[in-house]
Amino acid sequence: MRRALIALICAVVMTLGTALPVAGTGLTLVTLKCTNGTNISAQVDEDTLAGLVGAVQGMALYPAGLSCTLLQTPLLAAIGGTASASSIGGFIVGSGRFAIGCSETQSYWVNFAVTAETQTSSAGAVVTGGSVNFTIPSGQCRPTGYVASTPTCLAINADQPKPPAGAWYAYLLSEVTESSGDLVGSFPVGSVFGSSWKDTGNPSKQTSPDRAAVGYGGSCPAVGSPDADGSFTVLKGNVTISVSR
Repeated sequence: MRRALIALICAVVMTLGTALPVAGTGLTLVTLKCTNGTNISAQVDEDTLAGLVGAVQGMALYPAGLSCTLLQTPLLAAIGGTASASSIGGFIVGSGRFAIGCSETQSYWVNFAVTAETQTSSAGAVVTGGSVNFTIPSGQCRPTGYVASTPTCLAINADQPKPPAGAWYAYLLSEVTESSGDLVGSFPVGSVFGSSWKDTGNPSKQTSPDRAAVGYGGSCPAVGSPDADGSFTVLKGNVTISVSR
């Protein structure tokens, strides 16, 4: 009788244990792996996860010579208490397209894909892989062209509130590894250029669009140059910047 009672109690406890919901952290462990060697593992919140999903999808919708896969695992407990790629660093992942004018009445699309990760929140070396790529698709008022580059330096400015309440910025210096078509003259192999990226949040929540800018020359980028606020509007796609605190 005693053994039967103990067995019954154990069965009830096990049933209740499996029936009760387990509270999550609101974080997801993601692993981003790309054809350019990018391999980022991070704990991210819901908004950052949605941004990463959108960026990976955009690489297929607006091709720029890069593709990625994103693995997701919801977390029941935070690992190490961090919500980003490293203890003091951050990353940028983005894809999409912006428009540049050919004339007063015509414009052409430029597709982009960008990934980069740094160990420090200020200017620092990119730790694994990374690309800043641009493609001019065919059938437009400007001939086709392609640029692939490898980031050598990344600086992140996350002084404002997290998007969409504020805007975060990433500034990169990249070395051109491949160029073709109408972009060879502007981006010869071996040259370097700067780019900046503005993250205003996920498209479903942002109050203003993401932006991008391209500059030439320089060394490890200074925060604020080139000026993303004064250049190209990301009309399709998404830019996501993540940092740790």
